[in-house]
Amino acid sequence: MRLSAVSSRLSARAAAFTLFGLSFVASPGTLSGDASQLVGELDAAGLRQTLAREKGRVVLLNFWATWCVPCREEFPELSKLQNKYGAVGLQLIGVSTDFAKVRPAVQKFLAEQRPSFPNYRKKSGGDDQPFIEAVDSSWGGELPFSVLYDRSGKKVRVYSGSLPLAAAEREIRKLLAPR
Repeated sequence: MRLSAVSSRLSARAAAFTLFGLSFVASPGTLSGDASQLVGELDAAGLRQTLAREKGRVVLLNFWATWCVPCREEFPELSKLQNKYGAVGLQLIGVSTDFAKVRPAVQKFLAEQRPSFPNYRKKSGGDDQPFIEAVDSSWGGELPFSVLYDRSGKKVRVYSGSLPLAAAEREIRKLLAPR
């Protein structure tokens, strides 16, 4: 077999295994892997799918970056929230907005922080407007930025800047209260 044919066959197999593997990516609520690593990358469609998988849970979606001091400062508190309320229906989801070229810094940060919730990286390239619309049309890119969703997947609150932890925790407790 010629090298180009072998290469094509290997590329096809790699693509098949990648698709096969992606079909088994657990939703963040059922993530059983190492949360100290990135789960994957998200574009607008992937973000919507990830949120849809979490219906039935209260979701706090947090956008952060390694260069953002307030993001790094609040990160341990987000893990505490997940640890405290995860068993009763809270799912935190982190999304790094760092560029692909600093992925090693993102991985290092996650390894150091050992978060109790899954983290993704915003997919690079293309038009950012569909992603912004999927998050919140008023989002101007400021970080940290968090969005709270109720169990039905309805957006309840948007937090621009550092998360007011006490107020956010009160809101989360209300959303987690028995119906």
